[in-house]
Amino acid sequence: MQVVSAREFRSNQGRFLTAAREGQSVLLTSRYGNFKIVPVTEEDSLTDRICRGLEQVKLMETGKMPCKTIEEFLDEL
Repeated sequence: MQVVSAREFRSNQGRFLTAAREGQSVLLTSRYGNFKIVPVTEEDSLTDRICRGLEQVKLMETGKMPCKTIEEFLDEL
């Protein structure tokens, strides 16, 4: 895992974005918090992940899918 400051990231964006694209973990630290830099792909875009999550919530609310405890959810991560 590479941990970089916002200043270092700005100076070497190409290097860190390439590393993230190649699967390396890049953690950006700034006064606004810490952020993980990850590539977004067509197969696994953020919007698709949110939509799948909302569908799962609807299934859980209607009883078609069992609700998970927080421990079960965290174990899946």
